[in-house]
Amino acid sequence: MNKILTWELFLEELVGEKPISNYDQYIAGMNTTMSDKLFFSDLINYDVIVDFGCADGTFLENLQRMNPNLKLVGYDLDPTMLDIASRKLGNNVILTDDWNEVRNAVNGYKNPLLNLSSVIHEVYSYSTSKVIKYFWENQVFGGDFKYITIRDMIPSVTIGRNEINNFKEDVKRVRQKADKSYLLSFEDRWGSINNNYRAFIHYLLKYKYTDNWDREVNENYLPVSLETIKTKIPSDYKIVMEEDFVLPYLKQQVKKDFGVELTHSTHTKMIIKNNKFK
Repeated sequence: MNKILTWELFLEELVGEKPISNYDQYIAGMNTTMSDKLFFSDLINYDVIVDFGCADGTFLENLQRMNPNLKLVGYDLDPTMLDIASRKLGNNVILTDDWNEVRNAVNGYKNPLLNLSSVIHEVYSYSTSKVIKYFWENQVFGGDFKYITIRDMIPSVTIGRNEINNFKEDVKRVRQKADKSYLLSFEDRWGSINNNYRAFIHYLLKYKYTDNWDREVNENYLPVSLETIKTKIPSDYKIVMEEDFVLPYLKQQVKKDFGVELTHSTHTKMIIKNNKFK
């Protein structure tokens, strides 16, 4: 299929954090695709893992069951989430909001791994440009990790002609069946879905999360493109695995709710290796 560029450069935008109004629903949403978030578990050898934005610790809990001897570290800035994770995981897992403690915890390991699962868009949404710069240069590519695993809503800006041809009809179907009040509030924040494919995908990614809507509608799910992410990777790092895909659960739900066949990739899975590690 021929590809054409149709999206403008994704903006890195601070929107201001809204509180989580329903933690149970928020956690349930994050854990819907847990098995897919573990895509890397049997692809590479690692002896310690840092889960960046560990939330309630469910991801680390799954890893703990798979490999009880694995060193686990959870990093999060939300004290409520860290408290939930602590009660769930016990004393064998390091849970912290201090990045220096993270660095000390992985020091000396041969195969440390940093996991970035559904957190890059949150870093962009709730951080200043200075913090975002620190995130990429010091936390992600600061040299502490042999592997970095990414799984997030990172679509390419390259869109197929079929997708563009179907766009207007797909928008009509969504407008007919969408909750009008939620769609209106989305468009008030992000613009009309009629003439912007990025806005259309953005709405389909978040329309189900109504229990925490005040937070979700303001959070920028698509702050960066796949192409932009690749510009962040230093020359001494190499992508050793990449898969761009439509999240299966989302594809099924959109088909069921709107009759729309979502084909443009919404997510990316990636393993990046630091070549300075032997």
